[in-house]
Amino acid sequence: MKKKLTVGGVIGNLLVGAYTLVLLLPFYFVIITAFKSEPERVVNPVGMPASFNMDNFVTAWNDGHLLNALKNSLIISVCSTALLLLLVIVVSYCLNRIRNTRIGVLLYMLVLSAMFIPGVGTVVTLTLRRSLGLYNSLLGEILCGSLGITMGVFLVSGFLRTIPRELEEAAMLDGANDWQICFRVIVPVIRPSLVTVGILAFTGSWNNALGPMLTLRDQDLYTVPMTLLLNFSNETSVKYTVLFAGVLMTAVPVIIVYCVCQKYFVSALAGSVKG
Repeated sequence: MKKKLTVGGVIGNLLVGAYTLVLLLPFYFVIITAFKSEPERVVNPVGMPASFNMDNFVTAWNDGHLLNALKNSLIISVCSTALLLLLVIVVSYCLNRIRNTRIGVLLYMLVLSAMFIPGVGTVVTLTLRRSLGLYNSLLGEILCGSLGITMGVFLVSGFLRTIPRELEEAAMLDGANDWQICFRVIVPVIRPSLVTVGILAFTGSWNNALGPMLTLRDQDLYTVPMTLLLNFSNETSVKYTVLFAGVLMTAVPVIIVYCVCQKYFVSALAGSVKG
């Protein structure tokens, strides 16, 4: 039986299509610009390139030192994401165990309130990193990148509340301690929410430009956003063709991670809303 189209349905589809088009337009301009020469970009900024030339990609890779930048970004993103996931698991599990107590509710609200506090502690963070010897180091970026656990705790806590308490009680009867219950029983169940948190943390760390630009001084430590911004733009001009070619190449790891793990997004968000 065919579904009957209504006026509201048609309008909704049109709005979704228009919104999708708005989202896809920037990708279109990035892709076509990456294959153009600079004079062609100025003369024909909207149309397709006359020929798909790979010179911009070669220039971006060689002049931008992208191999070293990719290595640094991968180290920071992977390590900070792994550490953040560990913190999210422990904090969410502990809060879930005491969620029905007054102190548990208070602690949960305090953690979530951090989402509404603006990031005004940049000077304090820089001073602290200097005093701890974490300035101009990848270790400092990893540790700072693993501290933003608020959104992760929100998502994982919502998922934890959908898990029956009997599951933990059964593990206790089998002689499991708290750590074993957390990592051997609970973590496999909440894997979709952890994958979602991991994707958000990885992409956030990968695309972070402000933090590394304030703290990293040695060129050997530059991340991908730093390399692209500092090598292909200055106060007077921007090499858009080479810059966009570099953006396309360095976006590949994030796209791969998202495509592999995207199926977990819906179930994780649904679990957090239900909780």
